[in-house]
Amino acid sequence: MSTTNFRGRVRPVADAAQARYDPGAMEEMVASRVSGVAQVFDLHALKAFGPDKRVRKMLFKTDQLWSEIACYEPGQSTVMHTHPKEEEAIFVLEGTAHMSIDGEEVVVEAGSIVKFPRSVMHDVRNPGPERCVIMFFKVNPRVLSGRADG
Repeated sequence: MSTTNFRGRVRPVADAAQARYDPGAMEEMVASRVSGVAQVFDLHALKAFGPDKRVRKMLFKTDQLWSEIACYEPGQSTVMHTHPKEEEAIFVLEGTAHMSIDGEEVVVEAGSIVKFPRSVMHDVRNPGPERCVIMFFKVNPRVLSGRADG
């Protein structure tokens, strides 16, 4: 197993256990400020943390694209899972995200983004000691199956 850090340093991380991922476990939708046709989200103001598990907030979900933020206290994680149809891009807003992506350990620090293809097993972990906040983007899978306008 190798470790990768997008800012040039290498640090080992623990292996993640595989478990069931529930993409429907959304804590809440968030409000945005509207400027013409644009929605503006203050990600720092939207951060929220829970003592027992990560907190997810849906930023938006349209016919073509969706985005969420997820906030992790030290020791919290998202279980190993895959998206059979969608590529994913994860931006680390705060802290450091530790991920296993297709068996490769990747460490992504705040200000960096990681993108990976569909059908790739991945997780997100925050071993600490600081909090971690990520934002991810995915294409709505209905677009990929031809059921949405595009």
